[in-house]
Amino acid sequence: MNIPEELLGRVLEGKKPCPELPFTITPLAGDASDRQYFRINWERPGPQSIVLMKLAQRPSPPELPFIQIQEHLCAIGVPVPELYSYSPELGIVLLEDLGGITLENKVKDSLMSEEEIKALYLEAIDILLQMQIQGSRPGRDNCPAFQLEFDVAKFMYELNFFRQYMIEGFLNKRIARQDQAILEEEFSRLCQILAQEKKYFTHRDYHSRNIMVREQGLWVLDFQDARLGLCQYDLASLLRDSYVTLPEGLVEELLEYYLVTKEILKGQKITARTEFRRLFDFTAVQRNLKALGTFAFQKVEKGKDTYLPYIAPTLAYVWQNLDKYPFFNTLKKVLKKYLDSPGISQPQRR
Repeated sequence: MNIPEELLGRVLEGKKPCPELPFTITPLAGDASDRQYFRINWERPGPQSIVLMKLAQRPSPPELPFIQIQEHLCAIGVPVPELYSYSPELGIVLLEDLGGITLENKVKDSLMSEEEIKALYLEAIDILLQMQIQGSRPGRDNCPAFQLEFDVAKFMYELNFFRQYMIEGFLNKRIARQDQAILEEEFSRLCQILAQEKKYFTHRDYHSRNIMVREQGLWVLDFQDARLGLCQYDLASLLRDSYVTLPEGLVEELLEYYLVTKEILKGQKITARTEFRRLFDFTAVQRNLKALGTFAFQKVEKGKDTYLPYIAPTLAYVWQNLDKYPFFNTLKKVLKKYLDSPGISQPQRR
């Protein structure tokens, strides 16, 4: 971290919960962004720590979406890390340390029973509904999530990102002009369907690596890219997760739990369950293709192999849903030309 220790000491001085003691800094595994994360530890008078988030560059304007969205979620009771301080001139945010156990870690723990895993996901869905229902009321906090939305242009950008980095970049395949036109048309058909749905507060990356498990329950991270989108988006992110493949029976149970709980909270019967499921599957196609583009970008542009093991399970979701609906017959035919590749390994189940 390119910040002199003396200057960092002044940033930390007097900031809750920092005692005036020597500290150590340990890098933490980051996400697919350019942000860096560090854990700052004080050994006495007892283990104490905070997390330092270092932005890739000084924000301009200095208002930070992460902080504004954190305040919005905190105000409605969503469990998010407490904000201790923000130094815009250094691009440093000091946050509550939520520990190191993610939902992914818990689910992959061989000692966890199916019922314990199910209980964690039920709680994650409860938090999701809290964000969608209470969180979709703008209030007076000027939350930037309400100025952004998943519209056709945004969905299309992400699918073209997939085409550029997954097919043309990672797989090094040139797409024929006729197939380019077909992809553009088929992507557009899908995006128009998703973009016309009613919009809710959407975390945008609500998956097992952004949900922390603590004794008190689940806590939510990495919400700075929140925007408005259809209610199936975060649900697809959670249940069609590149990092955790849930048993199909459990996915069905969790989808029904989401619908029943939403009916209770809103006092309205949801009768169009078949259409809800169709939109869930369609959203998963878009979301999973977008994730494939991100994984490929990390390899092609940054030389990172970290995300390569998650290409196969993510692609398996895509084929599962493309096979399910005649709507996708044309898209499936074109994608198979380019994605059937020996460079993509078979997915591994949990």
